[in-house]
Amino acid sequence: MRSSTSTTSEMCGRFALGTPDPAAWSEWLGLAAEQPWPEPSWNVAPTHAVAIVGLGPRGRSLRLARWGLVPPWWQKPLAAMKATTFNARSEEAWQKPMFREAWARRRGAGHCLIPALGYFEWSGGKGAKQAWFVGLDGNAPGVCFAGLWALTRLPGVPEPLLSCTILTCPAGPATAAIHPRTPVMLAESEHARWLSPDPEDDCADLMRAPPDDRLRLWPVSPRVGRVAENDAALIEPVAEAP
Repeated sequence: MRSSTSTTSEMCGRFALGTPDPAAWSEWLGLAAEQPWPEPSWNVAPTHAVAIVGLGPRGRSLRLARWGLVPPWWQKPLAAMKATTFNARSEEAWQKPMFREAWARRRGAGHCLIPALGYFEWSGGKGAKQAWFVGLDGNAPGVCFAGLWALTRLPGVPEPLLSCTILTCPAGPATAAIHPRTPVMLAESEHARWLSPDPEDDCADLMRAPPDDRLRLWPVSPRVGRVAENDAALIEPVAEAP
């Protein structure tokens, strides 16, 4: 029997998409044609609809997916799924029942890019938590998380559910003091390989933290901890809590 226990790394539970410029982001992501983007959001949370980029017969395309992967073999109502699957540990995803079909690109599942401006993380203990925003320096409009997607037919639901997860890896020195893990953020030169349908390439060497000199992080408002808060000020720097 397949287990539904949690296989998440329990981090990167919020990220910001902002208001992408469709032309600039479509060019950056290599989309076959300029495509509509989701509503602007500076506080994307698990179960929200997120933009993912996958490889189809006509090239790369943008689709909306539920953040929190539902494996293609799942045959119960969505409400019965208790596992937390918005993140997947890249070291283990290849063998975990929740993620292995997507990692291996089979059974209606595969690899995707999940574009964003950056992600939020928290440091400190209970009552003294500090929120941080983490992004990448460079010429790209944002960051691209390495993701997995799955298409699942749920009982009593006419349309299949498209869902996704963000892969994580051990953090580098720049962010390890905040959290021991980080989302896998792919360089633009790595996008094509991650999306490739080649089953012989597991891309394990791509599952690493970005170089420290490319990371940028700063303290932000604790308002980001409330899902209802959603405005551009959430990613603006604030004074670090004492």
